[in-house]
Amino acid sequence: MSADALHPHAVFLRPLLEVMAERLGGAVILHAAPSGEVLAVTGGVPGLNIRDPIGARPEDYADRFQVFAQDGSVARFEDLPVVRAMKTGEAITDEVWLLGAEAGPVPVFVDSYPLKSDDGAVIGVVATATDPKRWSQRAERLKQSISIRDGFVG
Repeated sequence: MSADALHPHAVFLRPLLEVMAERLGGAVILHAAPSGEVLAVTGGVPGLNIRDPIGARPEDYADRFQVFAQDGSVARFEDLPVVRAMKTGEAITDEVWLLGAEAGPVPVFVDSYPLKSDDGAVIGVVATATDPKRWSQRAERLKQSISIRDGFVG
């Protein structure tokens, strides 16, 4: 399967991406490789309004989507998790980036997972952006459940 072979299959992956976004509580973005072109976007992050993402490429992200590193500097193309996952073939997980929004930058957890052909070539990347508040709410619910369980066990 060539690097361009993922593109025709993007439509078939969309329902899976929608389920992922729903379960994740964030955005799921499918990128082609090696171009990094955005093929599909599902879900979203509260406070973010990413306009017209389809067809965008990583070299345009910093300006188009207002992507900033944790220190507030404009994101460098080569530092973007999607670019690194595409280049290395390794998953990039649990990074915090700032994405522009009307009310100011919003911190999000970003993960990027390479999609590989049978011969190991990276043919795409699935990137996720999750609102950290969602994770803190889940952690609080888990903590409460463990406390209740411990009441039964103790």
